[in-house]
Amino acid sequence: MTVSRLHRPAGLALVACAVLACSRAPEPATAAVPTATPATLVELEAAFAAAGRERGVKAAFLEFLDEESIVFQPGPVWARAAWTAREEVQASLDWVPDRAQLARSGDFGYTTGPWLLTPKDAGAGAAEGRYLTVWRRGADGWRVLFDGGFGSERAGAWDLRTDKPALGAQSCEPGEPVPPGDLQIIDLELSGIAGGEAHAARAGRRLAATAELFHPPSVEGALDAAARRTALAALPATLQYWPMGAEIAGSGDLGYSYGLTAPAPGASADAAYANIWCRQPDGWRLAVQLRSDLPPR
Repeated sequence: MTVSRLHRPAGLALVACAVLACSRAPEPATAAVPTATPATLVELEAAFAAAGRERGVKAAFLEFLDEESIVFQPGPVWARAAWTAREEVQASLDWVPDRAQLARSGDFGYTTGPWLLTPKDAGAGAAEGRYLTVWRRGADGWRVLFDGGFGSERAGAWDLRTDKPALGAQSCEPGEPVPPGDLQIIDLELSGIAGGEAHAARAGRRLAATAELFHPPSVEGALDAAARRTALAALPATLQYWPMGAEIAGSGDLGYSYGLTAPAPGASADAAYANIWCRQPDGWRLAVQLRSDLPPR
């Protein structure tokens, strides 16, 4: 798609009022926050995509983006500023999640899936790709905290999309909240060492057993061990990570980080990345990685 914080009932106050025979009328009850599930994120994506079809892509993004949101265009930028400044997309943009994961806290999660861009100009070619969206629920409801992806010429991935997304496929365990910067430190530790351990080996040790790597141009992604090895081996041995931001759910089980990569120390950035981190018994594991190539300099 890169074309591109519950109210606590005042129980003690109510008890005190009853004991003291308070005569004033009780205040209206606060509406309970609905319990979220991974399916909630799928419903949000459907509403997001529908808003794009009905009111335009720009209006939809500005409606759903969090004030602190980041998007890839193609590198990481402040989302609301970027979408406010750009003109309306002269195309129809559709997307659908094929995976959704929700943190135990019920207020943070991610979705990923294919997208399709169909220009209004019939003579222009359609494009398809893969997106990754991080959602966060705040006082005003669910909003997009991060959105990134990559695209390519249409090659059939959209036609193979599923209407039964995998929900909660990653097995993440709650834990004590840690600073989001901890995930950025792990990102740095993935960097390959010139004359030493390669990036593929360092990243491979951090992969969850069900990790999914979405590196261009593969919209379908590397989903099994062999494919993951191939995808990592295709990247520079000295690939360097430059983390720029991160967020962790209050339940401490799920988080994400994003930034840029460069092929070697001292080289210019070649891609943007977003990592989804899942806490497991042996520590944080990389559950999803999405890369988006930057234009050649």
